[in-house]
Amino acid sequence: MEEKSRITLLLSFMCICSEVSSFSSCEGSADTVRTVERCPTDSKSWEMAAKNMNCDAIKQNCSQSSSRRLFQYHCVINAWMNVTLEVCAPNRTIFGYCTEYNIMGRVIQENYHANCRNLNPPCPSFYNSAKAYKYQSCYQLTKNHQIIEYIAEDIKKPVIHVISTSDGYDGIRGNIAVIFLSILHAYVL
Repeated sequence: MEEKSRITLLLSFMCICSEVSSFSSCEGSADTVRTVERCPTDSKSWEMAAKNMNCDAIKQNCSQSSSRRLFQYHCVINAWMNVTLEVCAPNRTIFGYCTEYNIMGRVIQENYHANCRNLNPPCPSFYNSAKAYKYQSCYQLTKNHQIIEYIAEDIKKPVIHVISTSDGYDGIRGNIAVIFLSILHAYVL
């Protein structure tokens, strides 16, 4: 019986590690990012924009075709909440915040300064990043922020630091693995 528990725990750990590691940078997405005046407002306009972007044809190694993470079209806000961006990037689950594409990190992620559960209409507790168009109130945030210019060279520079927020979410992704490893270690001993 103890062996079954250890195997279950190990499999759970492997799932969490794969989830945490999926937040990593995607070099291939940096070449596809562009600012747009507006994002799609419904599934039909999203499909048309996705077809025009043609993410399937882009050579990249961020996502395998057999993976849950699909390299696909996104239209999201940027980290500064001052423009909307179209980008091909691996999708992921977003938890209660507006979806952003972080140019320096080359990653789709939550924007912890944009809690969309407090917007009208609110977003759900979690959703697929590629479906961000369903939460139009996130795009409205760009109307309230001043434009900050960046140049194409900024996108290609390597990132050697961890970007954190002031909302208490510093390092949460890495902390999930540390917490789980601590529990696993205590359980096995």
